[in-house]
Amino acid sequence: MTDQVAVTKLQDWLRDTLGSSLSQAERERDKLVSEINRGVDSLRSFCDQLTRKAEQDLETKRDNRAQYRASKAVARLTSIIPDMCKDFNIPTLKDSTNLRNLQRDTSKLATEAARSREEWLRQIRPYYILDMMTLGGNIDKLRRLGDELHNFLMGRGALLRSLEDVNEKIDSLNRMKAAEEQAVSQRTSLEEKLKETGRLDESLRLQAENIRGNPKVARYLKIDSELRRLRGELIRTGFSRLGRPLKKLISISERGDYPLPVEVRESVKEYTKKPFTTFLAENDEYPRLKSVMSALSGAVSSGKLALKQREAKKVIERSEQVTSGNSLLDIHESARKAKLTYDEILSDQETKSLVQQLTDLRKRGKENRASQDELKTELVRAIENEKHSGEQINSLLREIENFARKLSGADLKLQPP
Repeated sequence: MTDQVAVTKLQDWLRDTLGSSLSQAERERDKLVSEINRGVDSLRSFCDQLTRKAEQDLETKRDNRAQYRASKAVARLTSIIPDMCKDFNIPTLKDSTNLRNLQRDTSKLATEAARSREEWLRQIRPYYILDMMTLGGNIDKLRRLGDELHNFLMGRGALLRSLEDVNEKIDSLNRMKAAEEQAVSQRTSLEEKLKETGRLDESLRLQAENIRGNPKVARYLKIDSELRRLRGELIRTGFSRLGRPLKKLISISERGDYPLPVEVRESVKEYTKKPFTTFLAENDEYPRLKSVMSALSGAVSSGKLALKQREAKKVIERSEQVTSGNSLLDIHESARKAKLTYDEILSDQETKSLVQQLTDLRKRGKENRASQDELKTELVRAIENEKHSGEQINSLLREIENFARKLSGADLKLQPP
């Protein structure tokens, strides 16, 4: 029969299932720790007794030089070993890590104390024979307890370590569950924000449609569209492929490699930055643009711009079309008329206000759509994080379940937290 066990109850279930095996391991562990504690205390206590005995002998055996030296050596030895015991601590928490440290400290103390005893023993013999045997017995007892603790950790103590592993895995599972809950909360928040941006987008769209339905605004939009069309046509027919050559012309002119009149150089700069606005401000037959194109053609013909032959040919052809053929005359006339109509429409304060409102709505809509894109990206990431957290939880849950089955020898089904 399969036991259904909640993760929160797994530790209690394991203790009940393991029963006497676990209790016996804990009793053995506590007994070893207690015996080590008593062994260290016994070593300290015996050293204190031997120190007092040696001090008395130093006062009473001054005439016997050999025994005096032996007493002095004993006093020194029994001050060294307690110093070794000062940093020795019995852990309050008896987990596997602390027990391993205790085993190492116990073995180290026994080894160092035995080494000191051997070093001073030559100066102590033939006196204090029984005392040295007793001291050696105390040290040997610590060594034996260290070995027993090592054997316990490798044997029955492995059961306790396995329980600690289960606890650590459960702690990890709880942290993963908290991370999953945070991911779910983040996803829910992003979904709600995305809905809000959707509602705002719809509201902005309806407001913009309402404004565009106004006859004055409709007239403005029509002329604005015409100006945009004319601008595109100007760029396509008059300035296509001329951006880089014009910038190079400004550069060589400012360096003095190809001098230009100040007004021509300024016109080149203006046409480079705002070609359509500058074009609209031209007089009939756009004389400033023609001077710019003539200067550009001359610079190309002189080789100062260092253009490739094919590019240079196209620049010269385009310049001749503008300067000689008046290829932009129709665009110039149409654009100037459209601009006058555009300015006339915007002279009406109501229309101007509505157009400004429409512009603000477009700006807000653009910002809102950018926010939507960011939220969508974050939402995809949050969904992936939530999915990854769920997969990690399920994987660790199965791992804990299999580990608990192996440890207990019982069939169980672990319920998620």
